[in-house]
Amino acid sequence: MPTPIQFKAPFIANAFYHIVCKSIDGILLFKQPQDYAVFYERFRKFNSAFFNVWSYSLLSNHTHHIVKIKSIEDIVDYLESDKNNSTTVSMNSFLQEPASESLLDTMLERQMNSFLVSYANYYNNSYKRKGGLFQKPFKRIQITDDAHLQQAVIYTNANAQKHKLVNDFTTYPYTSYTEVLLNCNSSVCCKDVIEFFGSRDQFIKIHKEQVEFYYNNNWPSSRLE
Repeated sequence: MPTPIQFKAPFIANAFYHIVCKSIDGILLFKQPQDYAVFYERFRKFNSAFFNVWSYSLLSNHTHHIVKIKSIEDIVDYLESDKNNSTTVSMNSFLQEPASESLLDTMLERQMNSFLVSYANYYNNSYKRKGGLFQKPFKRIQITDDAHLQQAVIYTNANAQKHKLVNDFTTYPYTSYTEVLLNCNSSVCCKDVIEFFGSRDQFIKIHKEQVEFYYNNNWPSSRLE
């Protein structure tokens, strides 16, 4: 069945997105702790120049990321200062016409796909398998207001509890929740997230209140699931 168009939102500069990457047929994406680290590192390698990450969760057969696309100016500055001459065809096309929304979307979609291929190659080499690992295309929906952004961040951080991987989402190690509280990881925009929620205490309070509410009133289905 084709992916609905609303789950293939074009990437626009300065906009927020909820991105979901799912494995084929429920294949386990992570078999040992090292796999989480490799996934995380490769996501950063391919996308950190283009995305500001607000939250993430890495689960057994799918992952969630809430990201804000960087400004055109920041993206152009990065590409023009790339000293490793690693720019791709889509990057060079974008640099020729940085005002083009379609070229920006194409470039960022290809970065995400390159990341997924990179992790799939690592996984296949590690576990002696062949073939694709992720469903195509990866799903993404644009977040258009603060209420949706707040829900998406909380939904992502608490997703392991929703899927019954843990009884308490705050104990799950492969999300951004603890990183934001500790302000310990430069790949997550900890300061921006805390400011959005109002304070560190509000970040904790709103997460716990919303998660408790969801469980008492049927957890709302994600717009991507």
